[in-house]
Amino acid sequence: MKKINICLSTDDNYAKYVQSVILSVLDNKAPDEEHVFHVLHSNLSDKSIEVLSRYNVVFHKIDNEIFAPYFNNGACTHITIPTLYRLALPSILPDVDRVLYLDCDLVVLKSLSEFYFTELSDTQYAACVSDYGNKFHMKRMNIPDNGKNFYFNAGVCLMDLSKMRRDSIEQKLFDYLKSNYKDLLFSDQDVLNTVLSGHTKRMDIKYNFISPNFYFSNDKDVVIAHFAGLKPWRIGYYNKYRELFWHYYSMTDEGKTVEQQKLRRKIFFMHKWACQIFWYIKMYPFFYLKERRRKDFMRIIFKSEY
Repeated sequence: MKKINICLSTDDNYAKYVQSVILSVLDNKAPDEEHVFHVLHSNLSDKSIEVLSRYNVVFHKIDNEIFAPYFNNGACTHITIPTLYRLALPSILPDVDRVLYLDCDLVVLKSLSEFYFTELSDTQYAACVSDYGNKFHMKRMNIPDNGKNFYFNAGVCLMDLSKMRRDSIEQKLFDYLKSNYKDLLFSDQDVLNTVLSGHTKRMDIKYNFISPNFYFSNDKDVVIAHFAGLKPWRIGYYNKYRELFWHYYSMTDEGKTVEQQKLRRKIFFMHKWACQIFWYIKMYPFFYLKERRRKDFMRIIFKSEY
């Protein structure tokens, strides 16, 4: 059996979405895969633990006091402690050599085996997908644009924890955080991108197909659809992966409730193409001045894709 370690971080508010992610992983796994779900939390309720315990879950209760040095004297006041858990994974999971970190706002559509067992060189600590606005973020974080570097979205991140422990990467991450917390727009994601710059393998977009890309793409091979920014449980926009999210969410304990089923009906009552046009204009108010955005908008009107 191929053992795949997956890590998710949550509180009680997002535990229901963790269950949804787990269900999507298990529904699309290959017969020779065995998944271990590492759930990071500081104080999950007994109810949430009971629900998630139905699966092959290992709970890791985090003592938030270990992060206290980074919050003294007003430091990191705009960063919540749970966002820092990802930086400490090498020590939180001391017996795990490799882990796939997943945000809770996504759905897995295919087997994760190919991604998980991606070969990394001796100097590569992680494998990720370029984020939306890659060039802008590289410039913002002073990451050299040499054709090899890129700014990645850390919501889906394959991490080689053994190499990170070997090279004391965790300490470097927190040292950078302590020195640069005032300049961080995306907290731990900025830290990871800066410290791991030049040591991350760039993966195909199909492994972290981010929300703004949902409008127009030949996306038949998508493995992970990530709702970064626009959430599928909010009313007012549409993309085809919203149905897939609700397919799995409706299998969760929370998703089966009358209240959540009413929300689902209300969301799907919205006209698909009208919602896309509305959100496109809202996201790109001056789109008509740019040729590609203009062409993309016309694809909505004529209901076509790349």
